[in-house]
Amino acid sequence: MTNKKPHRVAICVYDGLSMLEYGAAVEIFASHGRGRSDWYHTQVVATDTPVIQLQGGGRLEVDGRVDDLPGYDTILMPGWRHIDAQAPAPLLSALREAASLNRRLVSFCSGAFVLAAAGVLDGKVATTHWKYADAFARRFPKVNLQINRLYVQDGNIHTSAGSAACLDLSIQLIREDFGVEQANRTARRLVVPGHRDGDQQQFIELPVPKRRDELGKTLEWAIQHLADGLTVDRLAEHCHMSRRTFDRKFTQSFGLTAKQWLLNAQLERARYWLECSELAIELIAQQCGFATALSLRLHFEKSLGVTPSRYRRQFALQQRQA
Repeated sequence: MTNKKPHRVAICVYDGLSMLEYGAAVEIFASHGRGRSDWYHTQVVATDTPVIQLQGGGRLEVDGRVDDLPGYDTILMPGWRHIDAQAPAPLLSALREAASLNRRLVSFCSGAFVLAAAGVLDGKVATTHWKYADAFARRFPKVNLQINRLYVQDGNIHTSAGSAACLDLSIQLIREDFGVEQANRTARRLVVPGHRDGDQQQFIELPVPKRRDELGKTLEWAIQHLADGLTVDRLAEHCHMSRRTFDRKFTQSFGLTAKQWLLNAQLERARYWLECSELAIELIAQQCGFATALSLRLHFEKSLGVTPSRYRRQFALQQRQA
């Protein structure tokens, strides 16, 4: 950091606290810099009562008060107890005031629901865990949800996807605040990559609707015909819709485009063949609908961060160690 004023971080906690995201926040923004005067000055803040019931049992006694949140430089929401649970009015009010003061707001995973409920994500780009995409998109249509991102920054607001992505976002914040060398040191301590770009694709299970409408039937059909080199136009034709109508309904249903879904389907199929067979990469590319092995390699590495060959080796090593 270039200024000498300590950077104050508030970690919000709540009844039903997600211990994984909370533990990551405390480890990175508090424990990691213990004994260092130049590190973040971190406080745990209760959003409900001073005594928090933890997820899975136990309790946590907290001194920090929600009314003080606007005075912190960074306010971090490490998940939320349930996506359908309403956030307390004092918390939402404090977040809105903090946003108006240009404080940095950060959410891990389902914590984005709290920021969205406060209205501070309206008109902004954000992400959350892929499995919450449908509910989030329906509830907060003013938010530009980009579910195929590990983490997103829009102005002073940062949101991350699943639990592991919160580490990537945290390291990115350290990179911004303390520089590349410190970010790399933190990453080595956590035994995680020093930098994974926020645009990297989440590891996504394919969303296929359970309802037996035309859209659901088309996606089930598509999974069985990936080797045919499908296009979005072909999916729309199978669904008996115009391309424009198909794109609109698809995005409304799943929070991502049909083009991205189709690529996810191809990548999921490629992962299956890499894990379960010894087929040559060229044959796997054909089975998954990629034009060439090079096309598979480029998409696989861009979306998953590793090459198909390396993914196969890593999976084989994990199997031997299991």
